[in-house]
Amino acid sequence: MKLMYLGTAAAEGWPAMYCNCDSCKRAKKAGGKNIRTRSQALINQDLLIDYPADTYLHVIQNQLDLSAVRYCLITHSHLDHFVPSELFFHNEYAFAHDMTEKKMDLYGNRAVEAIYQNCLKVYKNENPHTNITMHVLQAYETIRLGQYEVTPLPAKHAEQEDAFVYLIRDGKSTLLYLHDTGLPGEEMIRWLAANHIQADLISYDCTMGITDSCSVHMGLDEIPGLHRRFVTLGIASEKTIAVINHFSHNGQLIYDELVPVAEKEGIVTAWDGMTVEF
Repeated sequence: MKLMYLGTAAAEGWPAMYCNCDSCKRAKKAGGKNIRTRSQALINQDLLIDYPADTYLHVIQNQLDLSAVRYCLITHSHLDHFVPSELFFHNEYAFAHDMTEKKMDLYGNRAVEAIYQNCLKVYKNENPHTNITMHVLQAYETIRLGQYEVTPLPAKHAEQEDAFVYLIRDGKSTLLYLHDTGLPGEEMIRWLAANHIQADLISYDCTMGITDSCSVHMGLDEIPGLHRRFVTLGIASEKTIAVINHFSHNGQLIYDELVPVAEKEGIVTAWDGMTVEF
């Protein structure tokens, strides 16, 4: 499995658009990997996770064929993870020619479906004749997407909706994608252990950086202990790649500063454009 981190920031990006805090100033001055766009990931060439406002930028920066995406998973409806108006351009009527895949299946919770349907109504005069089909997911119900088995799992995030994190398997590799979420619930951890899930890569929400974790986001005060628990339960092994992702300027440390801190725990710090094959 090939995982590309297209964007690695939380909702505001880093540096944040309207912010003059010291963390944003340091990131802007340092440049390079310290510049983070909104969270999005691509598996191989055909499975996309989340659809933020920075999607077009990600296509340009990484020279992607976005039309090759056959499946798109949305974690939850917050605007940094789902901007459905951009999906109107998945449209051979005028906006896209010679598409690699003419159809896309979109997956998410009820809130995602409602926002998508509302967007279609609001922009009904903008030729929203896409070849996209919306599917509503349920926690713990595994679905088959081509070569992938995808299981939505309950995230500790967004009280008004059933936000998801995702378990993704392709028969050879297993990814546990934990964004956005606070510390996973006991029910989810027990389910992973009972189903003998052993992840090859776990991508951890690290929105809070080196500050205190909160109920809806994790930080480095919780992640190392959680990873060790996963190893003890067999959900991870000593060979499992641990990556931190989804960073906010409120977490204080820019990429250059965070890398050595995470390395002490054996954890990889994601950056925009980073690719991991496992």
